[in-house]
Amino acid sequence: MLGGCVADPSELADSSVETGEGYRFEGIEQPLLPAGQWWGCFGDPGLSRIIEKLETDNPSIAVALARYDNARAELGLAKVDQHPSINGDVFAIRRRDSASSVFVPPDLLYNDYRTALNLRYEIDFWGRVRQSVNAARAELEASAADWAAARLSIQAEAARNYFQIRFADAEIKVLERSLKLREQSKKLVEARIRGGETTDLDLARADTELESTRAELFQMQRVRAEYFNALAALAGEVPSTFDLPSGGVRPPPSIPGGLPSQLLTRRPDIAAADRRMAATAARIGVVKASFLPRVELVGAAGLSSLSLTDFFDPSNFFGEIGPEIEVPLYRGGQNERSMDQAYANADEAVALYREAVLAAFRDVENALSANRFLDREIGAHSSAAAAAERASKLSRTRYTGGLVSYLDVVEAERTALSEERELIQAKSTRLLSTVQLVQALGGGWEVNFPDEATSRKPVASAAVKAVGKPL
Repeated sequence: MLGGCVADPSELADSSVETGEGYRFEGIEQPLLPAGQWWGCFGDPGLSRIIEKLETDNPSIAVALARYDNARAELGLAKVDQHPSINGDVFAIRRRDSASSVFVPPDLLYNDYRTALNLRYEIDFWGRVRQSVNAARAELEASAADWAAARLSIQAEAARNYFQIRFADAEIKVLERSLKLREQSKKLVEARIRGGETTDLDLARADTELESTRAELFQMQRVRAEYFNALAALAGEVPSTFDLPSGGVRPPPSIPGGLPSQLLTRRPDIAAADRRMAATAARIGVVKASFLPRVELVGAAGLSSLSLTDFFDPSNFFGEIGPEIEVPLYRGGQNERSMDQAYANADEAVALYREAVLAAFRDVENALSANRFLDREIGAHSSAAAAAERASKLSRTRYTGGLVSYLDVVEAERTALSEERELIQAKSTRLLSTVQLVQALGGGWEVNFPDEATSRKPVASAAVKAVGKPL
C-alpha cells in the first residue's frame, strides 16, 4: 500500500492506494541500492556524454530549478514571521493644530521631531505562523521533486532520441545494402534481357524495387534527422553546432527477476504529490487559526521633541510595550469560505496523489509487459529474418538458372528486407521500453535514496541535496 505523508493526516481524505507487493508480470525481493547515474546501466559512453550535458544546458531543467529557487524564497519569507520585526522611523514635520482641539498647544504652528524603534511580534498561540512555515516547506520539497521529475523526464527523452538515432542508423545501413542489392539485380536482369532470357517486364519490376528502396532510404534519413534535431534541442544547442558522439546499437541491460512496488515511493511525481498534500493540510491549520484571536506584542521607544536644540535631552525619551489582541468578530463569512477552499484544495491534492500512484503502476506494468512480449517478438523476428534471407538467396540463384520468374525474386527480397527492418524496430522498441521502465521506477530498479524507510520525502530531500541549496 502506498499512502501519502501529510502534516495532519486526519485533515485529509484517505490517500492510500492498495498496491500489493509487486506487479502483474514481475516481482523482486532484493535490497534497494543507493541512487546513481541510471543511464550507466546501458553501457553507452555516447549516451552518458549527452545526458551529462543536459545538466547545464537544457532550458527545461533550468526552468524547474528557477521554480525551486522561488519556492525556497517563499519559505524564507514564511519564516520571517517567526521572528520579531523591528522598524525605525525618523521624521521632522511642520504642524498646525486646530484651535478647537481637545489639547490646544501654546503655539498652533510648531515643529515636531521624532525618532523611534517600533517592535511587533506575533505570539503564535494557535500555530498560524508554524503551519504557514510547514506549508511553505512542503511546497519547497514539492518543487525539489518537480525539479527531479523534470530532470528525469528530460534524461529519459534524451535517451529515447539517442537510441532512436542509433537504430535509425542501423535501418539506414540495411537499406543502403538493399539498394546495392537492387542495383545488382537490375544489372542481372539487363544481362538476361540482352541474352534473350527474359523480357522488359522484369526490368520494369527491378526499376520499381530499386526506386522504392531508394525512397525508403530517403524517408529513413529524414526520420533520423528529426531525432537528431530533437536531441540537439534537448542538449540546449542548435542542430548545426551539435555533435553526436560515435556509437552503435547496444543490447538492453538485463532486468532483475522482479520489482517491488515500494520502488515507486521514490518516483519524483509521487513525492511532489505527497508534499503538496502536506502543504494543503498545513494550510487548513492556517485557516483554522484565523478563527481565533491574534495576539501580538507591540512596542515603541525613542525620542520626541518640538525643538532640535534639546532633542537628545533624556526627558524627551518615550516608550511603550504591551500585547495587542485582534479578535475576529464578523467578516461576512470570509473565514467559512476560506475553510471550504482549504478543504477543497486538500481533496484535490489527495485525488492528484492517488492519480499519480495509479499512473505510476500503469507505467511500470506497461513497461514490464512490453519487455516480456518484446523478447518473444524479437526471437520470432530473428527466426523470420534468417528464413527470409535464405529464401532471398535461393530465389536469386534459381532465377539465375531460369527456374523461377523475377516476380518470385522481388517478393523474396522484399520479404527479407521487411523482416530485417522489423527485427531492428523490435529491438529498438525493446530498448525504448527499458528506458520507459527506468523512468517509471523513478530512475532505475537499483535506484533508491538513503533512509527511505524512515524519511517521508526521500526524493525531495535528495533533490534538494543535489541542487546544493538548503531547505
